Amino acid sequence: MAWDPARSRSLGPPESVEDPAITLDEASALISELGFIVFRTPPDTPTPDACLMVMIHDSPTTRHFDPEVASFWVTGEGRGRIREVDHTTRPFETPFSWGRIRLVDRVGARNSFVSFGGTVSGERVGGALLLIFRTPAVIFRLQGHSQREDRLAEEVMSFFGRLVPILWRSPETEAAVAATAPLVLYGAFLLHTMHRIGHSAMLREALAPDLPALHRQLDDMTTHHPDPMRAAAALLGTLGLESPR
Repeated sequence: MAWDPARSRSLGPPESVEDPAITLDEASALISELGFIVFRTPPDTPTPDACLMVMIHDSPTTRHFDPEVASFWVTGEGRGRIREVDHTTRPFETPFSWGRIRLVDRVGARNSFVSFGGTVSGERVGGALLLIFRTPAVIFRLQGHSQREDRLAEEVMSFFGRLVPILWRSPETEAAVAATAPLVLYGAFLLHTMHRIGHSAMLREALAPDLPALHRQLDDMTTHHPDPMRAAAALLGTLGLESPR
């Protein structure tokens, strides 16, 4: 979907991956009333990304969902592990890995997301830790306490579920996938999902509402990121997962 600066702010916070892009400044203006926000930055910015912005306050505001802990996957020595941060965490910047990102508040309510990896930074802003997850791929909303689920989010989790047993084959395989660029993993998900749909009438019927979004995302990747798409097809072949190409 093309970015329309006249529409982006008037529509309020984005509620799906299909919503118009907003700028970092617009997201910063919204975060104080939301606790977290997922958005895409406009395509004319130097590095258009999908972003998850999270504010972990030293004391809950009680105005909205107040995350107290954020957890996400990172890679160390080729192996994945979960990292947790809270308001006591010192400023940092680090790559994060593919998989689930989870926010939990003081009463255990959760909002979760799934992505293909990127970079996360944390900095002190007033009485809070501001986290910004950034990726050139996509951050999908999973079903949560105060958000609706993005189309295809569960399919991404299903794709990762099929990927994990393959990583158990050897430490080298896990390390190789951990080092794979986010756009390549995203492309592999799109190609693999299209292949599964093409070979299963039952799956085509189940995912019928999601097919327009899937085709738009695949067309966008094929047009604008041909090299990652070629690498994605090669990765699927290496892993023994079917690809339509």
